[in-house]
Amino acid sequence: MFVHAGVEHILGNLLMQLLLGIPLELVHKGFEVGMVYMAGVLAGSLASSIFDPLSALVGASGGVYALMGGYFMNAVVNFREMIPLVGVFRILVIVLIVGTDVGFAIYRRFIVHDTAMKVSFVAHIGGGVAGMTIGYVFFTNYDKALLKDPRFWMCIVGYIAFFLFAVIFNIFLSPAQ
Repeated sequence: MFVHAGVEHILGNLLMQLLLGIPLELVHKGFEVGMVYMAGVLAGSLASSIFDPLSALVGASGGVYALMGGYFMNAVVNFREMIPLVGVFRILVIVLIVGTDVGFAIYRRFIVHDTAMKVSFVAHIGGGVAGMTIGYVFFTNYDKALLKDPRFWMCIVGYIAFFLFAVIFNIFLSPAQ
């Protein structure tokens, strides 16, 4: 997450971190936002090592996409407490940004045939999914009823199961050298 593929790459990640991280930290604690970010970095790296093990992996895109996924889940979960037009706008902006960026990443990976090293886009998807699951856990208004919600536990168990599977896969089955 500290190594990037150029100035544009790091500036894009920093811009998205600021645009998403600051509003999330204004509502939630910095620890919660940091946990979602780190869960995305780990999940993005592990997903890339499983589904795209021979590609280069640089940047903080897993963490940035986790913030996007967490921001998305924050908007979905807390939609009733927002002005409806604001909630719809927030959700549509995230869907538009993610759709455009993932579309360009897939295009650059599979359509453009240049001699440069192929960069993995799987970390974006893994980070986004982690952000939605862990973001649901951390960005939901916490109360004792949340502990009885099966979705809460499905998110936690799902993330831990993926994490353990990915680590075991990388130790015993990974085709990467």
